[in-house]
Amino acid sequence: MKLKLLFVILIILGCENEKNKINVNVQIDGFKKGKIYLQKIKDSVLVNLDSVFVDSKNPIILKSKIESPEIFYIDLDIAGKDNKIAFFAEKGDIKIATNLKRFNTEFEISGSSNDSVYRNYLSVIKKFNNNRLDLIKVSFDNSIDKDSIAIIQTKIKNLNKRQYMYSLNFAVTNGKYHVAPYIALSEFYNSEKVLLDTIKTSLSNKVLNSKYGQMLKELIESK
Repeated sequence: MKLKLLFVILIILGCENEKNKINVNVQIDGFKKGKIYLQKIKDSVLVNLDSVFVDSKNPIILKSKIESPEIFYIDLDIAGKDNKIAFFAEKGDIKIATNLKRFNTEFEISGSSNDSVYRNYLSVIKKFNNNRLDLIKVSFDNSIDKDSIAIIQTKIKNLNKRQYMYSLNFAVTNGKYHVAPYIALSEFYNSEKVLLDTIKTSLSNKVLNSKYGQMLKELIESK
């Protein structure tokens, strides 16, 4: 009877461990040989969670424990390349498909609802950044006068304000996703307590009790 009970307990514990795991299936067209890592930030340090040496066409599977959704990285060990892909990891199976030539610019991620929301956010932020760069380039044109430069500077300030408000609104309206507290921590870390508390109030209980939710709570308490 005791052996049966022990067996049942082991099965339950095994199921619980599986629930707290992430399996990342990586496909890289053109990548024939080398090492690939699964990483995350822990105590302000980038640490390796798993790694695979690739020398065949076998599937690339990277695994790790994960308590709640957070930013993970796929790192390709090739010298001279900007070789990291940041993505919002969560429990379960995630697939990342890319190619060696444009490893971190032409990739697709599936299996993570938080990452899908995060990509939507980043796509709009990219537009803000491109518009800002265009204005900065124009401001360096020697043919324009001081009045025109002043107008461009005003446009840049207005653009910055719009981006600020967009990020804030995105975080507040997506409180059921772990992206919300992550945006608060990455974009509004030095902001006033009342603003951070506005984002915190919008979070679901599940998100508030997650890694980034607790980090946001600690940040607010330190203000």
